[in-house]
Amino acid sequence: MSEFQFADAGWVAVTAEQSGRIGLKPVRMFELSESGVTALTKDVDGAMVPDPDVVEVINADPLHATMLAVMHRLMGMAEKATTAEEFDAIERLADWVIDWEPRRG
Repeated sequence: MSEFQFADAGWVAVTAEQSGRIGLKPVRMFELSESGVTALTKDVDGAMVPDPDVVEVINADPLHATMLAVMHRLMGMAEKATTAEEFDAIERLADWVIDWEPRRG
């Protein structure tokens, strides 16, 4: 059974367009079901339908949402990598993203 909810602040969707562009956008409404969380968007007729570009929906602060989007981009790069050097470089970038902390002060 599905449940439709309006999203509170902090809910964002990681999107992947056909062109390969990865992005973030706020979620206004979503569907909760046994298969997970689905972000909804209005179609041309005004009906709320699943957003076809969404790959993940999370409730996160802007920093962690951005880090997740970058990790999705790196996963896409890893799928296209063909050499050990490329894989190693992507792995180093992923480690850097995971370990990165903003400067305070």
